[in-house]
This record gives sequence, structure tokens and C-alpha cells, in this order.
Amino acid sequence: MKKHNHSHIHKSHADFHNHDAEKGIKTAFFLNTVFVLIEFFGGLFTNSFAVISDAIHDFGDCIAIACAWFFERRSKKKPDDKYTYGYRRYSLVSAAITSLILVCGSAVVIFGAVERFKEPAEVHGLGMLLLAVLGIIINGAAVLKTSKGKGANEKAIKLHLLEDVLSWVAVLVGGFFVYFLQWNFVDIIISLIIAVYLLVQSIINLVEVFEIFLEKVPEDFSVTDYKKALSELPGVSDIHHLHVWTFEGEKIMATVHIRIPDDTDINFYKEVKRSIEKLSWELGVDHLTVQLDVEECKKLYCDMHK
Repeated sequence: MKKHNHSHIHKSHADFHNHDAEKGIKTAFFLNTVFVLIEFFGGLFTNSFAVISDAIHDFGDCIAIACAWFFERRSKKKPDDKYTYGYRRYSLVSAAITSLILVCGSAVVIFGAVERFKEPAEVHGLGMLLLAVLGIIINGAAVLKTSKGKGANEKAIKLHLLEDVLSWVAVLVGGFFVYFLQWNFVDIIISLIIAVYLLVQSIINLVEVFEIFLEKVPEDFSVTDYKKALSELPGVSDIHHLHVWTFEGEKIMATVHIRIPDDTDINFYKEVKRSIEKLSWELGVDHLTVQLDVEECKKLYCDMHK
């Protein structure tokens, strides 16, 4: 009987959506680029700092989405001798760049809004209302195109676009105050609220990206429950060297050493291996590397790595 074995399962829960992810990001890029030009000149026409601020933010979005588009294509390359796990983490690079751009853009908007408080200006309320309605429609369409994305890269882009929609809802509300009550200061307040919200969300997204880079266990996966379920399988007498991580916030990877009785026959050995693979797949593990050990193997391959 072969007493030292590595077994692998490789069934991605998310591989099917790669083409749709790239297509959605590409569509979002073109929609965002066209609208940036519209809102920039619209902001100058209405003299609205909220609109101009959002134009600056959306310009950063265009750069971020272009990066996302490039890295999403790059991340689909197959594993090779240089990247044996493949290129999927390139999408995380894009997510980090996207979030950093938002952080910088938010800081610029906050600084500009504070300066605008010192010298308030008259704002064209009706123009704000019309641009806000257009912004909600165009950015809403972009959100729908990326709404199915689950990877960190797509989440970052979806966050950008969703925040754009919320920003324009805020501009729409502000436009009513400016147009009907001539409360021009509301324009600046809205700019600050949008910028602070974007800043906080971007920092949260950056933390999530760095946690993935540091190979933290995915938030929706319980190592405790996984280990308990494995220990309850027939033939499993010990579990050690269990590691769980994710490449891009979506595909869960796991490696584990499992001790089985020394006198296990070959048929039961295979049955234990199949049950471990089946359980892991059911609990959401996309790629599993499992090593089954008897006592001699544990001493040779495990104890020496303590």
C-alpha cells in the first residue's frame, strides 16, 4: 500500500464568469469615460463644486477601470513555470490601484470643498438636477453590467460605480435645495459628505485587498467548522498543517495533512480520500491539496516541519 499521498481537487465555483467580468468592466469603462466629459463641462456650466468634484472622482474611476480591464485580462492567463498558481492575483493589483485612486481623489475633493466654504459661489440648481438625473441613469447602467462580479477586482469597480450612483442621488437632492431655496451652501456640504464616504469605503476595500495578499482566511469560511467536519469523517484520527486562503477574494484554496490508522487497507484508504474531497467541495473549497499520513509518514514529513 502506498502510504504517502497528495490528492488534489480543482473545481472552481467561479471560473464560468470570467468572460462576463471582462465584458462588464469594458462596458463600464466606456460609459464612465463618456459621462466624465459631460459632467465636467456641466459642472463648469452650473458652477457646482459637487458636480466638478464628482467629475474629478469619475476621471479617477476611468483610470481605475482601465487598469481593471487590463489586469482582468492578464489574470486569466494559464499557470506556467513562472506563475505555477496562474495569474489570478493580478486582479488584486487592480483592486489596490482602484482603491488608492479613490483615496487620493477623495482627499482632493475634501480640500477643495473646504476652500470653497471660504468663498461661496452661486450655483445653477436646474443644471444640477438635469445632470444628476443623467448621472443616475448612466452610472446605474454601468452598475448593472458589473453587478454579478464577486472577485476583489470586480468588487472594487462595482463599489466605484455604486458610489457614483449614490453621489448623483445626493447631487439630485442638493439640486432641489439650490434650485427651489437658493441654499448654495448645500452643494459644498454634499461634496464633503460624498468625499468622506468614498474615503472610508476605499480604505475598507484596501484593507480587504491587503488581507487577501497576506493570505488571511476568507471572511465567509470557518476553519473551525471545516476542521470539525473533517475530524468526524470515518478513518480520520488527526488533522494538522491545515491552511486556508484565497487568491483574489473568491476562489478558496486549502492544504491539509490528515492522519489515518496504520493498518488501513487500500480500499478504505481511497474511501477516506474521496470523502475528504467531497466534504471540502461541499463546504466551498475550490482547490484542495490533501496528504494522508500514517505514523511513519507523520514522523518523516510533518514532525520535522514543526
